[in-house]
Amino acid sequence: MFAHRISKRTDNLTREKFIADVDIQDAILYALGQMGEKANALSDAFKENHPSEEWYSLIGLRNRLFHSYEDIDLDNVYEMAKNDVDGIIVFINSLLNHPAP
Repeated sequence: MFAHRISKRTDNLTREKFIADVDIQDAILYALGQMGEKANALSDAFKENHPSEEWYSLIGLRNRLFHSYEDIDLDNVYEMAKNDVDGIIVFINSLLNHPAP
């Protein structure tokens, strides 16, 4: 899962290392974009059966990453990767463990 890749990659990652390392930036941006791509590919019925703002946040992020790449704020990306991805993992795991009827 792309979220696990981000979590693992950012485990001991400092902001300074992230800002200085284009390869790490690219890897994390790609994984975030793919998370949004996967959320976008889910059926409307699935999203209705599993309502969450996470779907729309991920899809919106994907759109910003893929269509406004040059305007990306790396500080915000770092904060999201360090602070929000683990919550997304918990959310996805809850879906896998408790599917909707």
